Amino acid sequence: MNVGLLGSLLGLRYRLLWAKVRSRNGKIALFFVGYLLAVLIFVLLALGGFGAALAAIQLGKARLVAGVVLGSFYADAILVSVILGVGMTQAFSDAALRRYPLSAGWRMAARHLTAFLEPLWIFVLALDVGLAAGFSVFGGASFWLGAPAAVLLVLTNYLLASVLAGLVERVLATRAGPILMLILGASPLAIPLLLRHAGLLTVAVAAFNMTPPGVAATVMGGAPTISSICWLLLLLGWWLGLVAALVALERRPVPSRTAAGFEATWDHPCDRIAALFGSGLAPLAGKMMRYYIRSPQLRFNYPLVLPSFIVLVAVHTRTDPAMVVPGALAAIAVTGGLCTGALSLNVFGFDGPGFRRYFLLLVAPATVLRTSGLVALIPGASLIPVALLLWLILSPVPTDARMMVMLLSSGLAGLFFLQALGVWTSLLAPRPIEFTATFGNKLSLAANAVMVGCIAVFFGLSLILSALGTSLVLSLWWAAPAFMVASAAFHLSTLRIGARLFVARRERMLSVIEGLG
Repeated sequence: MNVGLLGSLLGLRYRLLWAKVRSRNGKIALFFVGYLLAVLIFVLLALGGFGAALAAIQLGKARLVAGVVLGSFYADAILVSVILGVGMTQAFSDAALRRYPLSAGWRMAARHLTAFLEPLWIFVLALDVGLAAGFSVFGGASFWLGAPAAVLLVLTNYLLASVLAGLVERVLATRAGPILMLILGASPLAIPLLLRHAGLLTVAVAAFNMTPPGVAATVMGGAPTISSICWLLLLLGWWLGLVAALVALERRPVPSRTAAGFEATWDHPCDRIAALFGSGLAPLAGKMMRYYIRSPQLRFNYPLVLPSFIVLVAVHTRTDPAMVVPGALAAIAVTGGLCTGALSLNVFGFDGPGFRRYFLLLVAPATVLRTSGLVALIPGASLIPVALLLWLILSPVPTDARMMVMLLSSGLAGLFFLQALGVWTSLLAPRPIEFTATFGNKLSLAANAVMVGCIAVFFGLSLILSALGTSLVLSLWWAAPAFMVASAAFHLSTLRIGARLFVARRERMLSVIEGLG
């Protein structure tokens, strides 16, 4: 292979990466990477810091420490690579590299070699090799066995991330893809419940020891030389298996995303719901309802809200019984609003050039905004009764009428409050987004601030309520309906004021949503 050509491709990749880093998505990716590293450092400090880790190594628990650290690095690298899409995959696809004088085998080698030399994998390699050096100094392990284990570990990490990214792309290209990804995405929620059984925990630990980070941890933890060589051969087997899986996957084409046209139906459930808005607004409301039903991002996120609600209540039950009721109030408050956050915080961002059609309708533009604000309430409101039913079934504490009133009022209050803020972010900070997008946070900075800020505020209030005590909180049950009424008034006033702002900011919104501003 022409080494100069490979160097040119690598230089092109780094220039494209630098351009991506300066973009909004690149900044979010960097923030997320920094957030993950901060979480790891926080967990390390919470467990006693480097002194506790060193003490554990000296007590013969080097394998455990190495497994935790290497497993964390491994999972974080996959998460950043697959979910955030780090890398210029489109620019270095097989079709793009056909412009260069490369055979099929060299195209694949060039694509993955340049991808492996990205900063993410170089950084992970430095961390793993540095960990091997640390264990050789403080744990008595052999660096000459630990370093090859670190290199093979990073290679398997990259290959597994590439295989998962290819599988995700192919699964999402099918009609049932979002549902399958939803099931896979929700499956980790059951892990804490399964690991409560000692037998399953033993099986999980044994299974982890056979994974690449577990094997590398065994080698770095100071296993005997002959045993370490055998473990290195197993790690090499992982690498060869993942290479074969990647080659087999790339030989299968990605299914076409195009679909044949469907016959128009006028008795869809969306039309029956839209009929509640009256004959004049029913077509507009029906169109907006279809956005919420057909959005791939909402199909993926919407069903995850209720399992998250259950997990939050379960976590509070195990950590602090006094947090059960306040935690449930906070969780149900964000359930209705955040389930549609991808759309309701950026209502018009998916319209693209079609946004100008709102000003050509027979209804006033102000009516368009009011209709969008009311339609956005429907998907979230439908989840609140389901959340209440789940609470009645799974509640760890006795439930009376006061608690049900508080939960219902808190859910509706959070829905009104979050949707009102969504109207403001849609008007003041819109952002053009492709409707077919499934993964990735493509909301504006203001919309992200609203989403994260509301979660922080509601759960911060739950901490205050837990300090007051459950009995006192239940005695103040009337405060929840009052908060609901205030939030509903805030939502209605937002629609009234926002309707005038919608007309005043029309040109600015047009230029942003159509990609001109």
